[in-house]
Amino acid sequence: MEVIISVATSLDGYIDDSTTQRLKLSSPEDWDDVLKLRCECDAILVGAGTLRIDNPSLVVKSDEERLKRVKNGLDSDIIKVSLTASGCVSREMRFFTEGNGTKILFVTDGVDTSSVDDLCEVVSLKSITAENIVNELSNRGFKRLLVEGGSNILTMFFNENMVDKLRLAIAPFFVGDSKAPRFVQDAIFFANKDNRMKLINVRQLGDMAVMEYGR
Repeated sequence: MEVIISVATSLDGYIDDSTTQRLKLSSPEDWDDVLKLRCECDAILVGAGTLRIDNPSLVVKSDEERLKRVKNGLDSDIIKVSLTASGCVSREMRFFTEGNGTKILFVTDGVDTSSVDDLCEVVSLKSITAENIVNELSNRGFKRLLVEGGSNILTMFFNENMVDKLRLAIAPFFVGDSKAPRFVQDAIFFANKDNRMKLINVRQLGDMAVMEYGR
């Protein structure tokens, strides 16, 4: 299964600021491109922290794109995936309430998910790792997984070297707030100064620079 990371950051590497309002990073052109990428993937994954902060719906809203997905052998709705070690999720989240596609929630063994059991498929793992998640989804026949965050999730996937492609969009401004979440946290990464990722493509979308990297 191909794992694609899609992330937008500020010039100084932040994916949000420390206010309660969501920081808008993407240009309209970049956002349209992200939506097209979503439509080309079997599933999209975000962590429970992103669900709590941003409350995204993660649904395919374009009828044209839904029909295109079906023609390409995919479900009309993208399969939504999240994970939580604490079980701190609400059945009111748009992740659960919007869209007719399958919703999968990865949890660690023993976590109480009774509040959302009827809204999603709960998969219990001994430990939540990128490798365990990828193996589980691969065994279900998934071909392309899009991972969008947040910082803990991105760090986990890069730390375990479970990323095939990175789509990195840079917004032309600084956040300048050390309390804000960064793209990734401190970790040991396979892609380092001695093992650089390969630059595949560079595009301008509105005022954004969008780069694509591979292994």
